Amino acid sequence: MAANRKRDERRSRKTTLGLTIRDIVISSGLLALFAAFFARGGRLVYELPKPTRLVDVQLASGAGSELCGPAPPDGSSVIVEMVYSSDKRAWIDEAATRFAKACPKIQIKAIAEGGIEAADAMLKGEVKPTIWSPADDLVLRYLDGRWRESRGRSPFDITKQVSLARSPLVVLIWEDRLEVLEAILEKNKNGEGLWMDAMCPGVPRDPQNLEEMALEDMVPGTWSDWYGSVVPAALPQPRPAARRLEKTTKRAYIAPFPTADEMKRWGRAKLVHPSPTRSAEGLAALYLMAYDYALPPNDRPAALKERIKEAVGQPAKEGVVVRGDPAEADFARSFEERREPFQRWLKRCEAGAPPPTPTAPLLTDAIFDLGASRYDAVVTQEQLVFEILQRFDTNADVMEELRVVYPQPTLVNEHPVVVFDDGQITAEQRAAAEKWISYLRSPEMQKLAVKLGFRPATPELKLRSIEDSENPFFKFRRYGVEIDTPFVEAPRLDGKFVADLVRAWRDATGRH
Repeated sequence: MAANRKRDERRSRKTTLGLTIRDIVISSGLLALFAAFFARGGRLVYELPKPTRLVDVQLASGAGSELCGPAPPDGSSVIVEMVYSSDKRAWIDEAATRFAKACPKIQIKAIAEGGIEAADAMLKGEVKPTIWSPADDLVLRYLDGRWRESRGRSPFDITKQVSLARSPLVVLIWEDRLEVLEAILEKNKNGEGLWMDAMCPGVPRDPQNLEEMALEDMVPGTWSDWYGSVVPAALPQPRPAARRLEKTTKRAYIAPFPTADEMKRWGRAKLVHPSPTRSAEGLAALYLMAYDYALPPNDRPAALKERIKEAVGQPAKEGVVVRGDPAEADFARSFEERREPFQRWLKRCEAGAPPPTPTAPLLTDAIFDLGASRYDAVVTQEQLVFEILQRFDTNADVMEELRVVYPQPTLVNEHPVVVFDDGQITAEQRAAAEKWISYLRSPEMQKLAVKLGFRPATPELKLRSIEDSENPFFKFRRYGVEIDTPFVEAPRLDGKFVADLVRAWRDATGRH
């Protein structure tokens, strides 16, 4: 037994010694491997794999260089910061995603900001974009004027603005309200323009003693009073009008003209616009109200009336814009003379109304979400109505219908873009920005814009060339969408005028 015990002890010592030597050998080997690993820069192999040859043929052939421009010499990426109006978000997001794949060395940092609000932020130095694309030229003029006033030199050349897409200002209105509005405008002989009559019915041109009026009374009049003031009870009411096709039978049915009791239930006329300081559409509506106030239709120069008559008499042609420049001098002079009564009129019309919805997209959604009890009509841009019309199309059996109306005069949002040069932009950034702008104006991106509801900025592309299944302009024509209507614009005055107009609205309503 003792002999066996001694033998086991000797075996155990040998085993322990063997394990110790093996552990030392393994540890030494691992240390050697780690030393070699770090000596090679942390790589387990001496050579990295060669890049794949499965590259984009278009990029490899040089077309990518034409699209993207030369890569920076140091191999880094160029950042282009773009501030743009939120109504272009879906288009810009999709275009930026595609551009990133084609031009990985150009990074597009896109920021959706409002109109005058974004311009004021740039003026304060809070936002410093590479390029800027508001919805409309009026916002460009505003910042150009303010910047020159305070600093002498504008950060962009407004004469070099380029249109990215087009979208006219429209009114989205419930059908029964439209029938009454058309009857009023047909009978109304007061000589005022559409924007004065429709936005502020019942408000006198030069209201007095506003300090004695309660704030909540500073709102437009009621539908009942408005209709009764121009269509006396002794006159026959307009005949009923065809409304829409009944979905199952496809037969047009007739809806009776709204009764006096129905109009009373509508209450105050609520044809509203978004905030003039946060959206280009709100600024455009305010601008057109000022134009109608300062220069009513009968006071406009004969040269402008002749130009409009000629355009309307021509065969239908897509995208015709009748510029209002013959009336520029008269508009500027008359507004200067009538600014104080205009501001009183505006206060009497809007100071007591609820705060305006910040942006046109939100306001356009609201007419669907909140209905006719809250809004009779909203001022928006054409591109924004298609999503709403799609919703109405889906619920046509249970909802009253909306109509798209193209008012005259109007303004066409050109969605201009400018390079913003405050002295900090590099040559590489400017070149990359110009490549990005060219990409947005390319046929592929213009077709994408049309599918999303914009009119093309380039004359080569026509709405009728886009397939019906992808073209909202054909799909929603029964709601009043028009392709060939001419757009009669108000004259566009300079940035100083726009800034004065914004100040007049702020002073009149107490809002910012």
